[in-house]
Parts: sequence; C-alpha cells; structure tokens
Amino acid sequence: MATVTKKNTRQAIVSQKDINLVLRIIKSNWWIPLIIVPIFYAIGNFYVYRLTDIYQASTEFLLKNNDVFDEKSVLTGDNFYSAGNTYIDNTNQIRIIKSYDMAGKIVDKLWQKLQVSYYIVGKVRTTEIFNEIPFTIDVYAASSNISEQIIDFKIINNNQYQLEYSKDGAIVTKTGNFGDDLIDTDFNFNIKLSKFFIPNNISSYKVIFYQFKLNSKEEIIQKIRSDLIVENPEFTNILSLKLTDVIPERAVLILDTLCNIYSEIKLKSRFDINDRTIEYIDKQSNELLFSLKSIQDTMSNYKQKKSIINLEWQQSDFLSKIGLYDGQRSQFQLQLNGLNDLEKYIIEDKDPVFLPPNAYIIEKSGFLNQAINELYTKQLELNRLLGSAKDDNPSVKDLKSSLKRVKQDLLLYINNTRKAVKQQTDNVNAEIVKYISQAKQIPSEQQDVINIQRRTAVNEKLYEYLLEKKASTKIAKASIVSDVKIVEKPRSLGVSTPDKPKLKKQFLSTGILFSLLIIFTRSLFYQKIKTVDHLKDLTDLPLIGVLPYIKNADNESIVVDQSPNSVIAESFRNFRTNLQYANVGLNNKSFIVTSFMPGEGKTFTSVNLATVLAKSGKKTVILELDLHKPRVYKRFGLAPQLTGITTYINGDSSYEDLVSKTHIPNLYCMYSGPVPPNPSELVLSEKMKKLISKAKEDFDFVVIDTPPAGLLSDSVYLIEQVDSSIFVLNANSSTKKVITFLESIIEDNNIQNVLLILNGVELSKNKYYYSGYGYSYGYGYGYGYGYGKGYKKT
Repeated sequence: MATVTKKNTRQAIVSQKDINLVLRIIKSNWWIPLIIVPIFYAIGNFYVYRLTDIYQASTEFLLKNNDVFDEKSVLTGDNFYSAGNTYIDNTNQIRIIKSYDMAGKIVDKLWQKLQVSYYIVGKVRTTEIFNEIPFTIDVYAASSNISEQIIDFKIINNNQYQLEYSKDGAIVTKTGNFGDDLIDTDFNFNIKLSKFFIPNNISSYKVIFYQFKLNSKEEIIQKIRSDLIVENPEFTNILSLKLTDVIPERAVLILDTLCNIYSEIKLKSRFDINDRTIEYIDKQSNELLFSLKSIQDTMSNYKQKKSIINLEWQQSDFLSKIGLYDGQRSQFQLQLNGLNDLEKYIIEDKDPVFLPPNAYIIEKSGFLNQAINELYTKQLELNRLLGSAKDDNPSVKDLKSSLKRVKQDLLLYINNTRKAVKQQTDNVNAEIVKYISQAKQIPSEQQDVINIQRRTAVNEKLYEYLLEKKASTKIAKASIVSDVKIVEKPRSLGVSTPDKPKLKKQFLSTGILFSLLIIFTRSLFYQKIKTVDHLKDLTDLPLIGVLPYIKNADNESIVVDQSPNSVIAESFRNFRTNLQYANVGLNNKSFIVTSFMPGEGKTFTSVNLATVLAKSGKKTVILELDLHKPRVYKRFGLAPQLTGITTYINGDSSYEDLVSKTHIPNLYCMYSGPVPPNPSELVLSEKMKKLISKAKEDFDFVVIDTPPAGLLSDSVYLIEQVDSSIFVLNANSSTKKVITFLESIIEDNNIQNVLLILNGVELSKNKYYYSGYGYSYGYGYGYGYGYGKGYKKT
C-alpha cells in the first residue's frame, strides 16, 4: 500500500508574490514621490514664508497682598487679608481686566502710538513695523472715508513725500513736505522725519514701498480684548496675562500700560473711601466748632445779663457726670444715625459712589468695618462688570449672590447693634433724668450755667472724638499701598503662532500621502500589465504566449516572414508550439483573435500567427472579420479589396472569388471587402456561420481577426463559431480593468478555451525576459534574445 505524504500547506507571512507586487509597484511609480514631494515642500515653504509671525507677551501680578500698615485700621481692616484666607475667586477681577472700559483706558493712554499702523510692502509679503520708522504721522483730523484704508506712501527725497489713496473708486495722489501740514477735505496730517531717518540712506528709502493705515479706537479696543488671555492658576491669587500681536514690542507696551492702569484703579477705589471719610469728618468738625462758638457766646451773654462773675458749685461731681452721660448719649445718637443711614443705603440699593461716609465712624474696627469695605468693593466690581457684561452673565450672577449675602449679614448686624445702642441710650437717659431731677434743687442761674457748660463739654468731647478719627484715617491713608503686586514684568515670549516647522512637516507629509494616494490609485485602477508575473497574479486564464515590444509594429508587414531570425519571430514560433500543446487531445483548428481596445496588436497577432501556422506546412486561412475597420490587407501590402466577405454575404460574389492566395505558401486570406453600413448585422447573419463552417472544412487552421471586444459585441458572437479564443493584451495599455471585463464575458457567456497573449513586453538587458513560464497544461518554454534585421530593441 502506497504511503501518501501530506504537503505542508502552511504559507509564509510574506510570500514571493507579495514581494513581487511591492517591487512592481515601486518600479512603476518611483518617480511620483520624487516629483510630488518636492513640489509640496516648495509650496509649504512659500506658504510659511508668507505667513505673519504672531508674537506673545506675558506678565503676572499678585492680588490682595499684605503690604499694609495696620490691618485693623478703618480702611485696611479687610477680612480678606487674614493669613488663614489666602485664596479667593478672582473671576470678577478677570472680567474687569478684560472689560471694554479697561481696554478703552489703555487705548486712550497709548493713542499717539496706536492711532497709525505702518507697513513695508515686499515682493512676497507685507510686514508691519512699530519701531525705527523713518517718518511719523500726526493726525489732527481724518474723515471716515479715509479711516481704516490702506494708504501708499513713498519718500521722494529728504524733503518731500508722496501718498496715494482711493476715493470714490479713483486713485488720489498727494505730495507734501516733511514737517508741513497736509490739509485736504478728508484729512489734516503732519508727516515728519523721525530720529531713525538717516539722510545719507535716501537712495534706500526711495525704493522702499511703505503703507500706513489710520486705526479707529473701536477696532483697537476690540482687538486688545480678543487677543488678551487672562488666567488664574489654581489655588493662587496670581493672575497671568498673555497678549498676542504681530509686533512684540507693542504687546509688551500694552501689557505694561494695563498693569499700571489696573493698579491705579485698585488704589483709587481705596483712596476714594478714605477721602470721603475725611471730608465727612471735616464737615462735622466745622459744625461742632461753630456750635462751640455759639455756646461760648451764649455763656458770655448770660453772665453779662445776670451779672454773674463766679459761681461755686456744690455738686461738681454731679455736673461732670451729667456732661459725661450727655456726651455718651450724643455718641450713641451719632452711631444710630450712621446705622440708619447704612440700613437705608442697603435697602434702597444705592450706587456704590454714594456710600454714607458716617458709616465709617460707627466703630473703629471689627465686623462692621470689614463688611462695609467688602460691600463697597464688591459693588464697585459689579458696577465695572456690568459695563462689559449682561445681567445673565455667570460672573454677574455670582457677584450679585455674594452681595446679597453680605447685605443680609450687614442688616442683621445693624439691627442687633441698633438694639444694643438704643438700650445703652435708654440707660444713659435714665441716668441723665436722675441727675436732672436733682438739678432742680439748684438755683435757676446755676441751672442755666450748668446747662450751657454741659453742652460745651458734650461738643468738646465729640470734637475730640472726630479729631481722633481724622488722625487715624490720615494715618491709614498714608499706609495704603496697591493690592496689585507685579510678580513678572511684561516680556515677550517670542513667536506664538504659526508653528512654521510644524507646517512645513505637514506640507511634506501631505505630499507623501498624496504621492501614496496616486500610487495606490494607479496600482489599483491604472497599473499596466507589464510582466508575466503580474498577469498571472491577476487571473488564472492560461497565457499562451509573450510578444516583445518592437517599434512601429502597426507599420510592419509580416514579421515572421520578413525577419525569421528576430526575437519577435521566435516568439511567434513559441506561440505556435504552445498552441499545439494547449490543444493536445482537442480538435482545435479555428481561432478568433481579439482585444479589449484598438491598438493592442490583435491584427498584428492574427497575421503573424496565421503565417507561422502556414510555414509549418498547414493550410491556413485568415478571415478579416473586423468589418468596421479592416486592416489585414495592409499587412500584405494590398489596397482595399472590392471583393470580399461583405460582397459574399450580400450575394455579390462567390466563395471561390472570396478565397485569395497570398505570397506565403499555404496561407490564404478572405478579405473583408468594402466596409458596409451595417457590419454587425452581417456578422450575425446565418450566411456568416456557413462561411466559417466552410472554411473549417477546407483548411487545416482558420484564424479570424475580429473587432475589439471592449467596443463591439461582434467578437463575443463569433466566439461561439470557433474552437478557441485568443485575447491579446498589450503591456502598454492593458490594466486590471481589461481582465475584469474578460472574466465577466467568460462567466456571462459560459465561454471555454480562452487563451491570452501578452504583447509589447519590454525585454530586460543581459537576461531573458522570462526564463520559462507555465500555464494550466504544465508546458514551459523559453527563447533566446537578439533581434534580426530591421527590428531594434527599444
């Protein structure tokens, strides 16, 4: 019993077929990336060169630092400064910094430098300049027609300049002298040479093309707001500000100005509180001085009227107590008035600039002062925030919610404090009533003097209290410093965008990807079938022959007859041999030769195949059935034949007239004859079938030249009339699409015995194009190389 050995069917991950495919793709498309990638790289470099560099400047400052004189003073007693409360929400401060008003203050302060933008126009790009400008422009007046318009500017000489601008669709040219006013209906300029102008370089200035533009405040304000980024690092009171601009120096200047203005605003709000408090104290002090003077005049007049020179008081202790309690009552009343005014202010929701000044003399320190400072600060922030945000803004809502809590706490504290002060006032009143009842026993003159002196003592104590508050307020004012501390001065961080190296890499990558896409598309849809291996990868149909490429094949006559020792002649002889082996066991004697499109070599193949069959001693006939465009007669050097297949089908000639002997032994030809108006109908006729059957009977081999199968269906119909079909592929034009078309025809029409010919194959130097190949019958063959006379390798 024979032992059957199983073959190892396991395949390698990468087969020789895969390697051949990759090598074939590389060989066919290597030139694509060499062209596409440098083009994309050049485009990327040009694009990047034209881009304007955007620079970024940054600064950082600390909010709410503790550099104060006295944390418990009337103005600096802010509970936010306590060591245990080092982090606050700075969202409101960020909104203030990015507000429209803040940007407007910056533009107002820098207007002279920001009003005019200067440019230098190059061959490829236009560059904005900010410093080292050879001329400056003072704008006294400008109409809306010329604002935001680019104005061309040229330096003519050391004294003159010329500018051009568009007005009502026309170009207006003006010439002026440096230093003189240039007045027109649209503007009033004064253009002067700057300190950067070098008279000896006038020739260089004359060839430079300058431009300038008058900016509007609104545009600059909106640009600053859009380019400004304010960040609050987590768990810190530091604000980080970043500003982008095409001019790094301008970005640094704007940030520096912003820091100064913001610091001044923060200081001003605290100085305003202090100044209003001092103003109120001065007002109250003046009123007390006037009251004291009035009391002294009353005492003097009373003594003169009553002729009182001196009184000895029996109850000096009584008088001092009366004065002490009366003074306390006045202070309590002053506190009550302050509490009432503050309560009224909170309930009526007054504007923060109308905060009652007497609120700051209710108590020297403690919760009330801290809460009032917090209330005032938050109201100022809300007022500023509403200048650039709407009521539904989350920051506004949060700030209003915070204000509401502060007000509720203040109202509760005011109510409790007022009850306590009223209770103290009632106690003092009770003491005063007690002592007054005792004073009734004092003579009326003494009572009058006591009353006057008591009033004097009360006003003196109140005056001393106000002087004390004024002194402490001035001390607090001297200790006020900005709660904005610069951590990092404004500085340029360099180019922010664009990332030019990254853009260049992207263009380079795009070029590579585009090249790969082209290669993939070409390989998938348009790659020519150049080699036998490629053809075998695409189809299992048997390959019966390979014909090398020769120049002007269409203009040649019959190659195998004229140059029998050439490579192409040897290829046809191999073709004949393979055809015989392919038909072993079959009685195949009739063949049609067709192709997908014209120009692929089907007529060339038909004539030469018939010739080599005839030269083998077999009686062979060629049927020229490409009735649309017959060309076989040209191969035999003949003119169009007046008698042929078409005249035979129409009954104008006999079969004997149709068969023509050629100059090649054993080779006959049935020419097409005149081109009819209905070629396809003649091919489909019953008489055509009989003609082909008659040819099979009379000849050993019948070779039929047909129209291209990709254009006409004639050849598909004729396939049914022959034993085998030979489909000619051309290495210079055939693609995978042709194989798909052919296999589709075979499947749809159940066609058998289809053979392939690969025509126009380039031969490699110093080696055989193929060392041998097989088809389904297992036959392999090879041939030598070297061209015969008249055929040169290309």
